[in-house]
Amino acid sequence: MFSIIGRPKAIVAVLFAAVALAGAAPTVASAEVGRSLFQNAHSHKCLELPYSNTANFAEVGQYDCHGEPNQQWNYSTSTGLIQNVRSGKCLEVLYYATNNGARLGQYDCYGGANQVWYLNRSNGLIANQHSGKCIDVYGWSTANFAPIVQWDCHGGANQIWWWR
Repeated sequence: MFSIIGRPKAIVAVLFAAVALAGAAPTVASAEVGRSLFQNAHSHKCLELPYSNTANFAEVGQYDCHGEPNQQWNYSTSTGLIQNVRSGKCLEVLYYATNNGARLGQYDCYGGANQVWYLNRSNGLIANQHSGKCIDVYGWSTANFAPIVQWDCHGGANQIWWWR
């Protein structure tokens, strides 16, 4: 298999475009951030998928951090994809929604704009390419299973994510 690690971004973009046109789903081949837990600064809980749910459209939530594969994510700085270690699927804004409160979930990795994320290490915000909105714990909840949504980026603690 051809590795994209260390390749110029232009080559990577062409490769992913070719794969997308061929109808195959791209995979996250470079994970510069590596396997990480995304922990919310307000709730101190981690971004996770329900452990037994590997289906497309499964919604993400927050839960006490335990470090199992359903809470582990790979982030590729070259593609912007965030891929769950357990399911192998990518985090996305479901149904290409652009409204505040739209749910986040997983789907086969294909590199659509609703699956591309910009992680800002300096302030902990994670913004979606398609909507321009940030990953947000809905209603500033501290409860397990609280929904994770997108919302206008305001920099509040419910939008700040530490990765470790």
